[in-house]
Amino acid sequence: MKKYVITLSTICISLLVFFQCSLGNRQGILLGTYRKVVLVGSSEKIEASIPVAQNLFWYSSDASTVHVSPSGVIKGISSGSAVIHVRTENSGYKASCHVTVVTAIPRNIILFIGDGMGPEQVKAAGMFKNGVSGSLIFETLDYTNTMTTYSASSGITDSAASATAMATGNKVNNGVISTAIPGDSSELETVLELLKQKGKSTGLVTTTHITNATPACFGAHEYHRSNYDEIAVDYVNGSKPNVLFGGGGFGISDTMTDSVGYHTVTNKTAFESIDPSVYDYVSALFGTDNLPYMYDYPEPDAYPEPELSEMTQKALAILKQDPDGFFLLVEGGRIDHACHSNDLICAIYETIEFEDAVTSALQWMSGRNDTVLIVTADHETGGLTVIKNNGAGNLPDVTWSTGYHTGVEVPIYASGCDENIIFGDFDNTHIYYTISDFFE
Repeated sequence: MKKYVITLSTICISLLVFFQCSLGNRQGILLGTYRKVVLVGSSEKIEASIPVAQNLFWYSSDASTVHVSPSGVIKGISSGSAVIHVRTENSGYKASCHVTVVTAIPRNIILFIGDGMGPEQVKAAGMFKNGVSGSLIFETLDYTNTMTTYSASSGITDSAASATAMATGNKVNNGVISTAIPGDSSELETVLELLKQKGKSTGLVTTTHITNATPACFGAHEYHRSNYDEIAVDYVNGSKPNVLFGGGGFGISDTMTDSVGYHTVTNKTAFESIDPSVYDYVSALFGTDNLPYMYDYPEPDAYPEPELSEMTQKALAILKQDPDGFFLLVEGGRIDHACHSNDLICAIYETIEFEDAVTSALQWMSGRNDTVLIVTADHETGGLTVIKNNGAGNLPDVTWSTGYHTGVEVPIYASGCDENIIFGDFDNTHIYYTISDFFE
C-alpha cells in the first residue's frame, strides 16, 4: 500500500517538547511539511514519541471524514478534510496534522501560474471583461485560498525563488533555480521530475522565453536564473519535458531540441499542423524572446504566434496520449512584465488570455474525474490597487505603488478530483506537497 507524508505542527502549552511522528514505515517525518492524503477505506498506523514516558491519545476533528483509534490507527471514511490531534495523558502537549481524504489518486495534474498576478490584477481583469469583479472563470473553481510567497532571502520573492518553492517544496534565495541555496547547493528534485519518474508525461508552456525563471524551476537546477545556456542543457539532457512551448532563444535552439529527438516547429502554421497522436516530444519555440503582448494584436486572429490558450490545448492533446497521465505547467508570464511597467491595459489583456488558457483546460476536463487543476501566481507585481469599477470595456481606476514585486499574498484556486487540497494557512511550498503527497 502507498505510504504518504503527514504534516505535523506542534503546540507547546507548558514545556518545550517536540513530537517525532511517523506513518507506517516512514520514519522521522519533518515538522512543518504540509499535509497527508488518505484514500477512502485505507488505514495506516501513526506513531509518535516524546522525550517523557506518557501514553498518547489520538483524535480527529471530523470522525465522519477520518477515524482515528486511541492507539493511532487512521482510516479514511469519506472525501473531505480533517485535523488529527495527539495529546499526552495529562493533556499538556498537542500536535496536529491536516488530513485530506480523497476517492482516488489523480491521473493528471495541471498547474497554472500567472506571473505577477495578485488579487487586484484578477479584480481589474474581471471588471474590464465582465463589468464585475469575481467573474473570471478560475475564480469559480471549487476551492479558493490565499498563499504566502516570501523567499529564504527576502519577504519579497522573485519568480525563481517562488517557482522553486512551488516546484520543490523548499525555500531558496531569490534568483536560485531549484538548488539548495541556502544549504548544500544540491539539486532539489522538482515535482515535474518526480512525476516523470512515476511514468507520467510532462510539459512546460509559457508566454515568456522557455528558459525563463518559472518554467526553469520545474525542469532545471542552476545557481542563478540568468544561466540560460545551462538551463537549456538541463532541459534537453536532464528533465526532458515532453512538451516545450513558448518563446525561443536565451540558450535554447532548434538544433539542440532536434538533436535529442524533439519534433521541432518554429511558426504558427507548423504548430497548428502538429498531429498530437504522432509525437512523444514536441518543441514549439517562437522567435528569440518572450511572446508579444496580446494587447498589441487586438484584432481576432491577428496574433502572430499561437496564443497561450492554443498552446494549452495542443499540450493537453499531446500529453493525454500517455496512459499513465501527465503533469503540465502553464505560465502566463507577461502579466508580470506589464505590471513592472504599471501598464494596466497590457496586464489586463494578459490576465484575460491566462483565463482563456484555464478555460481550455476546464473544457478538456469536462466529464473527467481524474485531473487536479490548480491556478495561482508566483507573486504580485506593481502594488496594484483598484479604486473604482468603470464597467465592462473600460479600464478601472487604479493606483500603483511600485514598479517591482510586493509581498502581497496571492490567490490560489483548485478543482478536480481533490478540491479540498488548498485548505488552511497556505504557503507556496505547499503546492509541491499538494501534488507530491498523492504519489509518494
